[in-house]
Parts: sequence; structure tokens; C-alpha cells
Amino acid sequence: MSILVWVVFVAMIVAQIMVVIKMFQNAGVVHGILGLICGLYAYIWGWMNASKLNIRNLMIIWTVLIILFAILAGTTGAMNFDYGVGPNVTTP
Repeated sequence: MSILVWVVFVAMIVAQIMVVIKMFQNAGVVHGILGLICGLYAYIWGWMNASKLNIRNLMIIWTVLIILFAILAGTTGAMNFDYGVGPNVTTP
């Protein structure tokens, strides 16, 4: 199930990159760099300019992916990574 979480996560990153490309094209380099650094900024900017740039469907898809990711990650515990670092709590 955690593979599905990763697939949704990658799809969210792709959606962000698509919005950032629009940011570079229409708002300039500074906004594009801010969109790369801060996904929330790109998300808000995308919704603010969705109808003007005709990216409404992309923003709807990105929103659904965010909600789906939150549900899947929360229910599967996919973000609880154990890399074997720290104390071993499974003592006999």
C-alpha cells in the first residue's frame, strides 16, 4: 500500500512542476523560484490564476492528489520510516 502513497506523492510533485512552469512563463523568475522552494506558494498562486491561465483542471487534480495523499499516508502509516537508527526497543 505504501507504493500507492509514493505514486500519489510523485504525481503531486509533477503537478507542482507543471504549475511552476506556468509561473516562470507568466509571473517571472522570482515567482518561479519561490514556487520551486515552497509548494504552498505555487498551490495558492495556481488557484489564484487558474481561470486566467486555463489550468483549472490541473489545480483540481492537484487538490485531489493532496487529499488522497493525506488519507493514504494517514491510514497506512506510510510516513513512519524506520531506517534502523536509534535504540532497539524490541528487547527480549
